[in-house]
Amino acid sequence: SSSVRPTFLHLLGRSPPRWRYFVQRSNPVRLVLAMAVGCSEGAAAPEGTVEVGDGGSSSSSRPPLRVVEFFAGMGGMRCAGTLSGAPVQVVAAYEISEICAEAYRHNFGGADWKLKTIERLKAEELDRLGGDVWVMSPPCQPFTRSGRRQDHEDNRTMALLHLIQVLGEMRTPPRFLLLENVIGFERSESRRRLLAMLASLGWEGAEFALDPESFGLPNRRPRYYGLFRDGAAREASGSEQAAPSCCHWRPASELLGPPAQEEGGGADGGTDAEDFVPELQGTPWQAGAPPALGDFLQAPEDLAREESALGYSLEIPQEVMQQRLDKECRDDIHLRSDQTSSCLTKVNGRLPRGFSPLVVVDEAEAGLLEQRPKVSAQGEGPGAATDHIWRPGVRVRYLSPAEQLRLMGYPETYSFPPKLGFKEIAGLVGNSLNVKIVSWLIRVLLAGEGAPPPELHGPVVDDGAEEGAGGLSRGPAGLVEKGWGPRVPRYS
Repeated sequence: SSSVRPTFLHLLGRSPPRWRYFVQRSNPVRLVLAMAVGCSEGAAAPEGTVEVGDGGSSSSSRPPLRVVEFFAGMGGMRCAGTLSGAPVQVVAAYEISEICAEAYRHNFGGADWKLKTIERLKAEELDRLGGDVWVMSPPCQPFTRSGRRQDHEDNRTMALLHLIQVLGEMRTPPRFLLLENVIGFERSESRRRLLAMLASLGWEGAEFALDPESFGLPNRRPRYYGLFRDGAAREASGSEQAAPSCCHWRPASELLGPPAQEEGGGADGGTDAEDFVPELQGTPWQAGAPPALGDFLQAPEDLAREESALGYSLEIPQEVMQQRLDKECRDDIHLRSDQTSSCLTKVNGRLPRGFSPLVVVDEAEAGLLEQRPKVSAQGEGPGAATDHIWRPGVRVRYLSPAEQLRLMGYPETYSFPPKLGFKEIAGLVGNSLNVKIVSWLIRVLLAGEGAPPPELHGPVVDDGAEEGAGGLSRGPAGLVEKGWGPRVPRYS
């Protein structure tokens, strides 16, 4: 029967040598189907089996979707899954970083953690996990505008390319996939290979360019997000328009764009494939101005307690700031009234190296700061059109770990092991993802699977509008333009 989930063949492919329990949704009486391979009918249910109800429409009446995390990091995807309210259960989290392991286990325990190189995973191992949903945030360096953009030729893409290959070899592949990366991934060969594989499996997708400012967070972090699902998942959602106001689904074959032309190209000498620019979606609402950064900063007494616990002063030494001034480096200095803040990166907290969002310790003491037009391609948006220029004597500090987590949408309950220092924590956060955005996307992806309806954070935008929500600065085309464009490292 089509009402049995999964189908009998799906059951056969997923059943390991132990009992599995499923629900026949159409039966009003609680009916647990069991299948055993090499076990007797009276065997006990395996430890950890979730007993489910009679197939009603609420999430409590269905077994949770099994989630596999790749490039798990500090657990941002897992936090987003919890925040979304979707019926999901993480069954495996793959990561090779020991520091990530410390943070992940501190918050979620270690039962699902797998310190294993993704390139060594085989289709059979992933089949045994029975994952319904794959979530991943692969290394962004091969695609970032500040790097060399070596794409699939960068060794750091090997794990992603391996997963794409394994996806086609699995007997029971996942039904949903969510991928986060930097703007620029949408033009990559790695994305093309992923879509080609999904197209061969009959999948469809929705791709986004989103920024935290559109979600009420005063922070700039434009990112690519890809949502993908198989045909059966679309049918299970009940309608092509399960979330009509949130996104438009298209076959993966269409997302690929036109095929490459034979040598000689079109009439203008180029090829349609080379000229093709993927179209990314924005938020379905018209975003207002984000709240002030000061709303996300700690009170002085709370900040002092956190510094004491860290054993580290967040204030930047004057000599470090003077060194950067002498070299005409860009400093991302913010006031409490600013409605944005610069992107947190993996080198966050390591001045004089790299960049970090900084806040003035005492604005009354500092007085007015000189401002210059921003040189970064991400310089548009409320409160982001200028840089505040440091001068000797002005005290500035890093954002505290608690403040960084707030800007990244993490819950207040998230914490770090006491053994980790500030620089390690700042690097983890900078390498993570925005939990608030991903939790919204999970609701969109799992519409019809028991996930709550996606929230709208403003008036719905007319589908006929030329640019997405928030105007050029925060709409998808504006984010792509800023994220893809050249970066000027210093003032001219």
